[in-house]
Amino acid sequence: MIEKLIHIYLWIQYKAISTNIYQMYNTMKLNITFFIFMLLFSTYSFSLQVRSIYDVMLHNNEIRYYKCYEPIFFEYQPFPLAHHSYFHPHKGCFDQSGIFIIPKGKAYGEWGMVHDHNNCFIKEFHVTTNSLYKYVSIIHNTKFPSNKIKKFTGKVAVITSPGFQFYGHWIGDILAKFALLEMKNIQYDWLYVPQTTSFMKETLSLLDVDPAKIINPYDDVYIQADELIVPSSPAKFIPLQANYAQEHFKVLYFPKWHITWLQQTFLPLLRKHNHVDNFCEKVFISRQDASNRKILNEDEIFHYFEQKGFIHYNLSEMSFMQQINLFHQAKYIVSPHGSGLTNIIFCNPKTCVLEIFQNQFDATFWYLSEMLHLEHHCIRTQNAHYLEDAKSNTIVSLAAIEQYINENLPNL
Repeated sequence: MIEKLIHIYLWIQYKAISTNIYQMYNTMKLNITFFIFMLLFSTYSFSLQVRSIYDVMLHNNEIRYYKCYEPIFFEYQPFPLAHHSYFHPHKGCFDQSGIFIIPKGKAYGEWGMVHDHNNCFIKEFHVTTNSLYKYVSIIHNTKFPSNKIKKFTGKVAVITSPGFQFYGHWIGDILAKFALLEMKNIQYDWLYVPQTTSFMKETLSLLDVDPAKIINPYDDVYIQADELIVPSSPAKFIPLQANYAQEHFKVLYFPKWHITWLQQTFLPLLRKHNHVDNFCEKVFISRQDASNRKILNEDEIFHYFEQKGFIHYNLSEMSFMQQINLFHQAKYIVSPHGSGLTNIIFCNPKTCVLEIFQNQFDATFWYLSEMLHLEHHCIRTQNAHYLEDAKSNTIVSLAAIEQYINENLPNL
């Protein structure tokens, strides 16, 4: 009955609603709660518009699209420690990847919230680690300083996205967007990208990005360009059977093409720049300087592995190229779950990876190891009961680690 009333109401109000809610309702199969949420925002806040880029293109033939990759279907082995398998989909489809050129396009803030000159925010440009529901809520609660908008003559390429400050997202999202620009030889006058940390600055330098062309976004940066160049999300996950609008997946997916690009781009630089660091083949990664999920008894855990020939490394003290070299030389890697494990992309096949989980269960590196043909082991040391426990510091059970090693890797 409620759905019928909504259909009737939409039929009457369709022309007045700023977002194409009726189409979204039929194509995305939003549930009633989210649908009413969107309906209310569209009715009472006509400035709020969240639309599909493909819908916008139907009404604006000046937007150009350069396709890089067709949709990619994937299927991995299920994550063995999935607390709720719903959050760790092991099969599905990545949306097509490409580059959009939006005349008079706008971008706002560190996330690069992209919208066209009619203030239509593009839902395809948000990441699947945040739900569309959350994205709409953030947009609605953001005050865009239209009186402070800075206009740029020429072409601005926007490659930032939520989570850019984390090493894994920088490698997996930001550099993938740069790769798409490179693949299509898209030229730009300005690059809208953060460079707030040493690994950001180093990777951009290695990619020969001209610092004079960088627009470093921060909270209230608001720009408009003659042409806004926007690469799509590299692994925009489309669930096979789910409510797309409310998804919040705890996986950072890497498409195969991006892994290949990373390897072909950075591994040759080890030889070019003559990196001859003599690292141990048995690597223990520390989280002592992390802001959360510290192992409070890390010294005790490391002592156990030290007796097996492992050397302790702190990635925050190493350059990007040193990290690549460390993982490329390694045969065994022991590490708590964390962004530093993104470097397994540079490991050789059959490298043994032991990932120690505390209260945060994330399938990212399990799936990545399968693609890379690595031997991946997941060691559970805690049982998370509440979401707020996920980032807490913990004491890790040495007994649990010893038992796992004895049963699965007795010759380590």
